[in-house]
Amino acid sequence: MKKRVTKRRRSSVKKGVSRSSKISTAPLSSAIKDLNSEVKKLSSEKSSLRDALKSVSFSLDGNRNLERELQKKIARLIEKEAKLNKKRKVLGMKIDGISDKLNKISKIRSEMSDL
Repeated sequence: MKKRVTKRRRSSVKKGVSRSSKISTAPLSSAIKDLNSEVKKLSSEKSSLRDALKSVSFSLDGNRNLERELQKKIARLIEKEAKLNKKRKVLGMKIDGISDKLNKISKIRSEMSDL
């Protein structure tokens, strides 16, 4: 039994591209273009957000350094304040001692004037 082989007719459309595939690729092509434009847009937004993040990070580092410097200055001022308070206390004690001596002198003068 031999099989009969029949020749197929060639169509006028180019090989591999049918009329229905031309119609269905147009929406796909449009969708791919839309997706590509969306990817580009998102990529540019991503890079601008990265730039903003770098700027904020740099600013934050600067603020941290400034905070450390200010904390050191505050610590030095607190030390100076403690020293000044100690000196004030010592001077207050000296003033009290001198006032006592002056009171004694005025008492002795008044006693001498009574004689």
